[in-house]
Amino acid sequence: MEDQGDCILTFSSYEEYVKSKITPADLFYIEDEQLVFDIFSLGLQSRGVLSCEDFNSIYQKKKKKKESLNKAEEREADIVQYDINSLTDHTMNFFYAINCHMHFCEENKICSILFIRYVNKNHSEISSYIDINTQKVRQKINQKRYIYASKDDLAYFNWHNNYSCTNDSENFEMVVNKQVGLLFKYRRGGDGKYFILNPVRRETKIRLSDNISQGRASVGLSPGEEEKMISLCGGVERVELRDANYLQCILYVLRV
Repeated sequence: MEDQGDCILTFSSYEEYVKSKITPADLFYIEDEQLVFDIFSLGLQSRGVLSCEDFNSIYQKKKKKKESLNKAEEREADIVQYDINSLTDHTMNFFYAINCHMHFCEENKICSILFIRYVNKNHSEISSYIDINTQKVRQKINQKRYIYASKDDLAYFNWHNNYSCTNDSENFEMVVNKQVGLLFKYRRGGDGKYFILNPVRRETKIRLSDNISQGRASVGLSPGEEEKMISLCGGVERVELRDANYLQCILYVLRV
């Protein structure tokens, strides 16, 4: 019976459907259009006419199927092919750039950190380093919402009241070092890559004993560990994006 309803969605109502089945010959022999309509509305299988109940059932099924197909086509149309060579293209708009970086972060080809600086609604200047490879960021970007600072970010600074804090994330461990300041440790990959984002500093190695834990110098190290050196990764690339929502917006990327 459903095969008879292949074009059923072309009708806006059951009445329109039934009237399309009535022929001039039907009206000639019965001579009462309302009576013909009432007879056909009962469902005439010999003429391939659906009853009102069957029509509504098939109509809803086909409508849902069509909507599902349309959504699938929309999702397919939304798929964007990202080029890993465009990661440092500063002409990208904000949402495309973040999506591009998130795409390759998910493929474990890179790790990326977003730095933003802006003035909030209280007229305080805020800076923040943000791990973009998180569900929280992904949801905001999917909703076309801009990213703003949170005290849960990797590093948060309020320059009005001098409040600052750091937090680890699933992908990064934050280390405060007496010599270089903020140190980022990429947790994935097993080898624990350390790097800094300050382009002025040129250190390639730092002492483990210079790391500060919870505001104090690291303690409990054996004599051999005190002089242990940590190698810093080079090759951190920087792309500054222009967006009116921020005073400064920078993506840092390290290919892993």
